[in-house]
Amino acid sequence: MRFPFALVLVLAAMSCGRRSPSLDAELAEAQRLLYSERFDLAFSKATSGLERAEKSGAQAHRWRFRLTLLDVLLGQRRLEDAEAFLRGVGEVPHGPEWAEVRGRLLLARGRVLYARNRDAAATEVLGQAAELAARSNSEALAAEVSLRQGLLLIREQKLDEARARFESVSETASRLQNVYLEAIALGNVGFVLQQQRRYEEAVPWFEQTVRLFSEFGASESVARNNGNLAACYWGLGDYDNAQRLFRITEEGFAKTGNRDSQQIWIGNAANVRYEVGDYAGAEASYRRALDLARSVGNQARAGLWLANLAATSIELGRWDAAAAANTEAQTTLQTAGDNQWDPLLTVNAARIAEGRGDPGTARTLFEAAIRRSGDDAASRLDAHAGLARLHTREGRVREAEAEFQSTVAMIEAGRRSLVKDEYKVSYLASLMRFRREYVEFLIASHRNERALEVADSSRARLLEERSGSRVIGTAHSAADYRRVARQMRASLFEYLLGPERSYLWVVEPAGIQLHLLPGRDQLRPLIESYRAVVTGGRNPLDSAGDTGRRLYNMLLAPGVRGAGRFVLVPDQDLYSFNLETLPNAGTPGKFWVEDATVTIAPSLNYLSTRISGTSGGSRALLAIGDATGATAQYPRLQYAGQELADIAARVGGSGTTVLRGDAATPAAYLTAQPGRFGFIHFAAHAAANQQNPLDSAVILSGPTAQNRLLARDVMATPLTAELVTISACRSAGGKTYAGEGLVGFAWAFLRAGARNVIAGLWDVSDRSTAQLMTTLYGRIAQGAAPAEALREAKLQLIHGGGAYAKPFYWAPFQVYVGRAE
Repeated sequence: MRFPFALVLVLAAMSCGRRSPSLDAELAEAQRLLYSERFDLAFSKATSGLERAEKSGAQAHRWRFRLTLLDVLLGQRRLEDAEAFLRGVGEVPHGPEWAEVRGRLLLARGRVLYARNRDAAATEVLGQAAELAARSNSEALAAEVSLRQGLLLIREQKLDEARARFESVSETASRLQNVYLEAIALGNVGFVLQQQRRYEEAVPWFEQTVRLFSEFGASESVARNNGNLAACYWGLGDYDNAQRLFRITEEGFAKTGNRDSQQIWIGNAANVRYEVGDYAGAEASYRRALDLARSVGNQARAGLWLANLAATSIELGRWDAAAAANTEAQTTLQTAGDNQWDPLLTVNAARIAEGRGDPGTARTLFEAAIRRSGDDAASRLDAHAGLARLHTREGRVREAEAEFQSTVAMIEAGRRSLVKDEYKVSYLASLMRFRREYVEFLIASHRNERALEVADSSRARLLEERSGSRVIGTAHSAADYRRVARQMRASLFEYLLGPERSYLWVVEPAGIQLHLLPGRDQLRPLIESYRAVVTGGRNPLDSAGDTGRRLYNMLLAPGVRGAGRFVLVPDQDLYSFNLETLPNAGTPGKFWVEDATVTIAPSLNYLSTRISGTSGGSRALLAIGDATGATAQYPRLQYAGQELADIAARVGGSGTTVLRGDAATPAAYLTAQPGRFGFIHFAAHAAANQQNPLDSAVILSGPTAQNRLLARDVMATPLTAELVTISACRSAGGKTYAGEGLVGFAWAFLRAGARNVIAGLWDVSDRSTAQLMTTLYGRIAQGAAPAEALREAKLQLIHGGGAYAKPFYWAPFQVYVGRAE
């Protein structure tokens, strides 16, 4: 998803010509106004300064004020005026002392060419500016030119090269104490990471950028970077923070009077509301965005908001309102010469005909949308789902199944990627809706086992879409799932949450049962309330007993038949909610973990491909952590060193390798031949990433740019480990995206060959973690399997009493299982 990001370059002080204190003061004030983006005042101040410089004959000051005026025009995006100014600015005096002035004029020309999308010419002109920067020994000018060249690299999709430039510019600007240029560079680092969908990594860059721009009172840049920050949270699935920041962004542009930008961010907030099913809220926000777009004459945006209003009215069953909005959207977009939304308009029209009971017209329009969809994967998917619905309602079950299967084949072939434009309902949302429609079609047809196969297969394909790597190659059957249950001597629970109703499949060797559960909208408040008690450090059995019992009855009671082993495949909110913390229905005052050995599986298909009757061979230990280079985001873990030593003492032997302190680097892990170890233990922080799980990372020692052991690098390094543990890790909090991200990170180790991975869901005291891990490995040394050993370590904390008996200290850690043993 792309979001606009304005850049205004700082103008460095120049050294040529004689000094004039009063003119210097006036120039400094003009530049201060420029940095604070009070462009009208900056223009007035620079104009008056230029007049005084002209009268006084101060040649150097004349050029400083001219360049400041040029920066103001570019900051206001007055390209025609900037071009006219450049044509009439006159000849720069000759001599090496004027090289920087000539370079800055070329830089301004390059900015105009870039804004005009004349990239080849911009590249040439900026290259000339770079030569003059080198000739004049101006580090500031060289950095500003390099930043503009980085923007061209973004257009060429050379994102890693662009990021390297921006980071170099930020370092130079920091050294020169040029805070404004530093803020621009930092914001562009965040923008590159955002384009790469590395949202969690982008967040701190945007936060720092907002802080720096706030120092200057640069309201528009603050607002735009808050908007980019909101977009990152949206991409992470953290809708609360996304909505909060979208609101701040919109309010920021309202204060600056930039109504065109204001309507864009109001519309983005509406998209989030639409995606989470708040159609009434989405409708109100789309109408606000539409009114503003009309008031500023932005026909293209007005047409888009009308199209989204039509989609919202469809979800609300208001067919006449939907038809009116869709027709008006079509007319408005045609007037604007914008046809990129034709597939969306056609799907809307088809869904309206479907809702009005006109299947013939609906079918014709859905087929037309498929033909027109091109790269618009969301509309194509919606159209196929619409055709399947029509077949279902007409009793043509075979045709409906064929339509669903053809669409699944389209998804699995990987011929479509995420929708590029951020203002449309995302491809992910469409995919989720399609999956649910297919599953509910099968359930309505009393094909519950086939519904499970589709639900599980779709879950796996979503991960493939995000990671860019095929984790699962072959679909499996319900018979395979029963075989897994038999092999693991466990009950397998797979969840699928929906707004109005949810489903739980319980797989056992003898058969598969489907249970209808309450919808996500009913479950979510209970889950959030109970999780808040747990992560707040309270005992939920005392503080939220009724809530816990309700959740147990909703989520576990349908399938639990006493004590035993359970393998859970969660969904949505359940990824970051440890069901072990719920009260044990059969034994009041106890947690479910006291009767249950629980593991988490990525999917049933994953387990079906990895059935093994033997355990790993090597008992050697690789322990790595206690990293140096602490930051505010990732402080030093006080007990990590002792934790590594205790674990090495319990399970280590002649083959033990401990990498700690400065030696605990990503490169050291990769060169330690991790494939020869039976146990790998990280005592370190971790950063989870939901959208791209394989961009999750363990934070180790080394420079900031080199201290992340990425999950995708882990996945490329084969393992045979019985257990990989990521201890004392800090995700982004107890939100859904954190749990989903950590599953993604665990998947990398599972994909590399690890049989089990222990990872955490939230921040926790590293002292209690060290105690839990010591017990865990002590039990493993005595022959216990990882899941049983972790459960016993948790029970020791629970039965030991005191603060550590609370779930906050033992519940973040879960076993993610990679083999059915």
